[in-house]
Amino acid sequence: MALKGRQLRDLAVGAAMLFLALLIIAKLENNQAIRFSGPFVVIDGDTLADNGRRLRLRGLDAPELGQMCTRADGAYDCGLAARAGLVSLIEAHAVQCFGPEDAEDRYGRRLVTCRSGEVDLGHKLVGAGLAVADGDYHMAERQATADRLGLWGGTFERPEDWRRRRLLETREPGGWFQTFLLEPLIGWMGRGDMP
Repeated sequence: MALKGRQLRDLAVGAAMLFLALLIIAKLENNQAIRFSGPFVVIDGDTLADNGRRLRLRGLDAPELGQMCTRADGAYDCGLAARAGLVSLIEAHAVQCFGPEDAEDRYGRRLVTCRSGEVDLGHKLVGAGLAVADGDYHMAERQATADRLGLWGGTFERPEDWRRRRLLETREPGGWFQTFLLEPLIGWMGRGDMP
């Protein structure tokens, strides 16, 4: 009987120690997260500014300002639409953003997740078809695609591809057409390979 009581006591002490260790780990992880509470300025569909610091919403990619998309009623600036969607989410409620202390993108923007209460702003943007999933929010993107919301209601170029093409066009005077088609064709013709 005494042996059973000791085993029960040892089990309870072990469980309490494990619970305490998990609380300490959670507290340490929480201390490494940086929090921002605004007021925020919306730069574009996935970038905010907080007192001069640029914050990039993690897990999604919104069209760039000036990026044109099409829908049934014609072409529209889908980057501007994404920005307007983020503005409406930021203005409607108090927003908190948080992210790891050392997480930045290649442009030096701090990567964050933003919430209004229990609502994840990234999930709302992707779910409304105003941005595409980029690491997170794939289920929201699937639903927006199925419902043909926002970007999915017409045709668009993925933001990453649009940026890459624009960068190529600014680097190469004739853009991709001259670089990948015209110059190789002229070079081939100039070698005398033609009959």
